[in-house]
Amino acid sequence: MIFLPITLATASVLGILYALLSVAVSGERGRSKIGLGTGAETSSALGKEHEAPRLLIAVRRHGHFAEYVPISLILMTLLELANTSRDVLIGLSATLIVARLMITAGMGRPAPNLLRAGGNVIQVLMILTACGFGLFAVAANW
Repeated sequence: MIFLPITLATASVLGILYALLSVAVSGERGRSKIGLGTGAETSSALGKEHEAPRLLIAVRRHGHFAEYVPISLILMTLLELANTSRDVLIGLSATLIVARLMITAGMGRPAPNLLRAGGNVIQVLMILTACGFGLFAVAANW
């Protein structure tokens, strides 16, 4: 068995921080009622307030994926190396895939956007759950 406790603990702690930063962005999006971008690029691009250009939607779908999926897969890889239950890993995998599909489908819709918000909540909970299992595995095997 290969077990990487330092890397798993580090990824788990940073995953928690990542989730907190993500929640802060989502909260600010809700308060400002801006579903995509920072506002400046969406309100003037087509002359319609809060309507995002198709290119911006495509770029953010790709960027959001690139922002969230690596930490999720790193945590899952480290958990698998730590011999985490197969059922836990399958649950995390399914949750990640559902969240990514929801976020992709919801990206570009006007705020408030329950599809995108729900996918983000599921994504953050998946990361936090993986972090919890990671920190438990480190504590149990130290």
